[in-house]
Amino acid sequence: MNEARKAPRIRLGCRLFFSGENYHEGEGAIIDLSKSGCAAESETAVDIGMILELTIFLPDYDWQLHLDRSIVRWVHGQTFGLEFQDLRPVQRERIRCLVEKFKGS
Repeated sequence: MNEARKAPRIRLGCRLFFSGENYHEGEGAIIDLSKSGCAAESETAVDIGMILELTIFLPDYDWQLHLDRSIVRWVHGQTFGLEFQDLRPVQRERIRCLVEKFKGS
Protein backbone atom coordinates (compact mmCIF):
# COMPACT_ATOMS: atom_id res chain seq x y z
CA MET A 1 0.00 0.00 0.00
CA ASN A 2 3.02 2.32 -0.10
CA GLU A 3 2.07 3.98 -3.34
CA ALA A 4 3.12 7.40 -4.55
CA ARG A 5 0.22 9.80 -4.14
CA LYS A 6 -0.62 11.77 -7.26
CA ALA A 7 -3.12 14.03 -5.46
CA PRO A 8 -4.06 14.88 -1.86
CA ARG A 9 -6.76 12.70 -0.34
CA ILE A 10 -9.64 13.57 1.94
CA ARG A 11 -11.16 11.24 4.51
CA LEU A 12 -14.67 10.44 3.41
CA GLY A 13 -17.13 7.87 4.68
CA CYS A 14 -19.86 7.24 2.14
CA ARG A 15 -21.61 4.33 0.46
CA LEU A 16 -20.34 2.79 -2.73
CA PHE A 17 -21.91 0.39 -5.21
CA PHE A 18 -19.74 -1.16 -7.91
CA SER A 19 -20.12 -3.54 -10.81
CA GLY A 20 -17.71 -4.93 -13.30
CA GLU A 21 -16.53 -7.83 -15.36
CA ASN A 22 -18.68 -10.97 -15.46
CA TYR A 23 -21.52 -9.27 -13.57
CA HIS A 24 -19.28 -8.78 -10.54
CA GLU A 25 -21.29 -6.58 -8.13
CA GLY A 26 -20.73 -5.34 -4.62
CA GLU A 27 -21.20 -2.58 -2.14
CA GLY A 28 -18.96 -1.01 0.41
CA ALA A 29 -17.69 2.31 1.68
CA ILE A 30 -15.31 4.94 0.40
CA ILE A 31 -12.53 5.51 2.94
CA ASP A 32 -10.78 8.38 1.21
CA LEU A 33 -11.03 10.25 -2.07
CA SER A 34 -8.75 12.28 -4.32
CA LYS A 35 -9.15 13.84 -7.75
CA SER A 36 -7.63 10.75 -9.32
CA GLY A 37 -8.95 7.85 -7.24
CA CYS A 38 -10.13 6.49 -3.93
CA ALA A 39 -9.66 3.80 -1.34
CA ALA A 40 -12.66 1.65 -0.52
CA GLU A 41 -13.62 -1.22 1.75
CA SER A 42 -16.00 -4.05 0.90
CA GLU A 43 -16.81 -7.62 1.87
CA THR A 44 -16.99 -8.37 -1.87
CA ALA A 45 -13.56 -9.43 -3.11
CA VAL A 46 -11.96 -7.60 -6.03
CA ASP A 47 -8.71 -8.30 -7.88
CA ILE A 48 -5.95 -6.01 -9.07
CA GLY A 49 -6.63 -4.94 -12.65
CA MET A 50 -10.42 -5.29 -12.47
CA ILE A 51 -12.35 -2.55 -14.24
CA LEU A 52 -15.33 -1.35 -12.21
CA GLU A 53 -18.22 1.02 -12.73
CA LEU A 54 -18.91 3.01 -9.55
CA THR A 55 -21.87 4.74 -7.96
CA ILE A 56 -20.81 6.87 -4.99
CA PHE A 57 -23.46 8.19 -2.59
CA LEU A 58 -21.98 11.50 -1.46
CA PRO A 59 -22.59 13.06 1.96
CA ASP A 60 -24.69 16.23 1.93
CA TYR A 61 -25.66 15.81 -1.74
CA ASP A 62 -28.96 14.69 -3.28
CA TRP A 63 -27.22 13.16 -6.31
CA GLN A 64 -24.94 10.20 -6.75
CA LEU A 65 -21.64 10.31 -8.58
CA HIS A 66 -21.49 7.74 -11.40
CA LEU A 67 -18.06 6.81 -12.74
CA ASP A 68 -17.98 4.57 -15.78
CA ARG A 69 -14.45 3.23 -15.46
CA SER A 70 -12.17 2.73 -12.47
CA ILE A 71 -9.27 0.29 -12.23
CA VAL A 72 -8.40 -1.65 -9.06
CA ARG A 73 -4.72 -0.77 -8.45
CA TRP A 74 -4.10 -2.52 -5.11
CA VAL A 75 -5.86 -4.84 -2.67
CA HIS A 76 -5.09 -5.38 1.01
CA GLY A 77 -7.65 -7.64 2.69
CA GLN A 78 -11.06 -6.00 2.29
CA THR A 79 -9.55 -2.63 1.38
CA PHE A 80 -8.64 -1.68 -2.18
CA GLY A 81 -7.51 1.31 -4.19
CA LEU A 82 -9.17 2.54 -7.37
CA GLU A 83 -7.82 4.83 -10.06
CA PHE A 84 -10.48 6.80 -11.93
CA GLN A 85 -10.23 6.53 -15.73
CA ASP A 86 -11.83 8.42 -18.62
CA LEU A 87 -13.64 10.97 -16.46
CA ARG A 88 -16.04 13.26 -18.25
CA PRO A 89 -15.52 16.99 -17.51
CA VAL A 90 -18.62 17.16 -15.28
CA GLN A 91 -17.44 14.16 -13.24
CA ARG A 92 -13.95 15.64 -12.87
CA GLU A 93 -15.41 18.96 -11.70
CA ARG A 94 -17.74 17.32 -9.15
CA ILE A 95 -14.85 15.36 -7.66
CA ARG A 96 -12.65 18.48 -7.59
CA CYS A 97 -15.37 20.47 -5.79
CA LEU A 98 -15.94 17.65 -3.31
CA VAL A 99 -12.23 17.36 -2.48
CA GLU A 100 -11.96 21.14 -2.05
CA LYS A 101 -15.06 21.23 0.19
CA PHE A 102 -13.81 18.54 2.57
CA LYS A 103 -10.07 19.32 2.42
CA GLY A 104 -10.25 21.52 5.51
CA SER A 105 -12.39 19.09 7.53
